[in-house]
Amino acid sequence: GHGDVVRLLLESGAQVNAINEASYTALMYGAEGAHYDVVSHLLDFHADIQVLNRYQETILMAIARAGFADLAQRLVSLGAEVNAVNWIGDTALYLAVEHSHSHVIRSLIACGGNVNTQNRGDWTPLMMAAARGDLESMELLLDHGADGDVQASWGSSVWQEAKKSCRSQGAIDLLRRYGITDVR
Repeated sequence: GHGDVVRLLLESGAQVNAINEASYTALMYGAEGAHYDVVSHLLDFHADIQVLNRYQETILMAIARAGFADLAQRLVSLGAEVNAVNWIGDTALYLAVEHSHSHVIRSLIACGGNVNTQNRGDWTPLMMAAARGDLESMELLLDHGADGDVQASWGSSVWQEAKKSCRSQGAIDLLRRYGITDVR
């Protein structure tokens, strides 16, 4: 996480895209470790943004999870695929929702992030936000066309997840405002 040291090493000729025995680059370590300055310096030196970790997650996914909206936008402008999926089907947007990073959610939606993507369990970002009782994320997603009528592969719905959340009344009231009701 020592951005100044990373910058000095890069300026001294360190290989920006070196890969270790675990098939990791410095950029993936920096992104997964939520080291803003490290990631920024590595991008300044043209680090490969297409590398994946062992879960087939992209640098953009790690940055979305960390909560860095401007780095997420920068990665997309450099060619990162905003709707890429990891091994369980989660996108950067889904991971930003999972961690309640509304500023990243806004950025990814503005960059073309699909609000209705479904992972292997058929969960959408809205289902995750509802399960967490994250009213701000729910409203952002609904304002951008999130479908409130989908069901997970085991039958759970957005409504049911909202009902079980820590902010159930607020989540249910929000869903009603958008015309989403319990159809069961």
